[in-house]
Amino acid sequence: MATISTSKKDARIDLRMTSEQKEEVELAASLSGISLSQWSLENLLASAREVIARSGHTVMSPEDFDAFSEALDRPMSPKLESFVSQRSVWEQ
Repeated sequence: MATISTSKKDARIDLRMTSEQKEEVELAASLSGISLSQWSLENLLASAREVIARSGHTVMSPEDFDAFSEALDRPMSPKLESFVSQRSVWEQ
C-alpha cells in the first residue's frame, strides 16, 4: 500500500512510546521492507481513513431501520411543526 505524494511534507507528528513499542513498530517496518516513517505514515493514514469512513455511516438492525423509517413518515407534532417553521437566527 505505498503512498506516493508529490506534495511538500511540511508537517510533523511526534510520538512518545516505550522502547518495547518502538522496537515492535521498527520490526514491522523492517518486515514490510520500508522505512519506519513510511510504515508509520501508511498505517496511521489507513487507520484515520477507516475511522473517518465509519463516522459517516449509521448501521442499524432491520427492525431499527423500520422503526426509524416509520418515525420519519409520521406527521410532525404541532410543536415540532411550529419549531421548524420559525426563521433561523441568520434569517432574522
